[in-house]
Amino acid sequence: MTPRPRTPGGTNSGGSGTTHGNGGTTTTGRPSQVHGTIDASTGVTSAHTAIETVAHQGRAGGGDSSGQPTTATTPSTAELQQNLDPTPRPGETPEQAADRVDAAQSELTLREATATYNALGENPPRLNLDQNDTAHTGDGAHTIERHGPDIPLERNSAPPGDRTVEGRIYGDPPWGNAQNWSYKWSDASTMNRTVNDYVAANWDTIRSDLALNGEHSATFDAGHRTGEGFYNEGMHGTGPRDAHYAQTSYATVRLRLIPGEPPTFFVVTAFPSGLP
Repeated sequence: MTPRPRTPGGTNSGGSGTTHGNGGTTTTGRPSQVHGTIDASTGVTSAHTAIETVAHQGRAGGGDSSGQPTTATTPSTAELQQNLDPTPRPGETPEQAADRVDAAQSELTLREATATYNALGENPPRLNLDQNDTAHTGDGAHTIERHGPDIPLERNSAPPGDRTVEGRIYGDPPWGNAQNWSYKWSDASTMNRTVNDYVAANWDTIRSDLALNGEHSATFDAGHRTGEGFYNEGMHGTGPRDAHYAQTSYATVRLRLIPGEPPTFFVVTAFPSGLP
């Protein structure tokens, strides 16, 4: 397996950067973002509880001067939109007005996220990476192009100007920037099985992230060989670029929401990965 195994939540990514080498942006497990008072890292269900008191205080009769909630009715969407006006109302301090706006925005965001979460459904879809990339090339999907099992492995196994896994370590055309890690999937079956197994095992987390963040990224140990490729022995300034062959059991997956009725998502990239 890879001589320098990667740990989930590490800082290796895969793709367009000059330090890491398989995909796009750094992946550290679930993204952690905050929308108003909603911490997206907690998921949709926890977000409901986390903002309830704050949102309640933003409703008419929703809280006293000490912030303790009192009995109130659930505001309509129209009422929440009106509460976005930051102008202090009669008897309301600027700080209270700001709290009202924050509470209203949080509840509107949560309602939208909850609708998306529910619309994505309880059962994860089955994915086919070839079909995914064909349908979403224009959206940036690139698993097959950059990590597909048919990409030649060594620099001398393809004509000049063709992609090779090893060539990415050196930035050979058409790769562009040199990378410190470059892997391809072992075969199409392993590629699709690894991604689908991950999605099925983590679907609730995934749809929470998609609903709240619009994306989901994670790196994980699949428990079996996922791919093969090279790492740069001379990374971090320890010497000239020097590609060393390795196998890995790790993989990185990046998913992106497609808003709509109903919403769906696509795989931006999925690739075997390694970490020094």
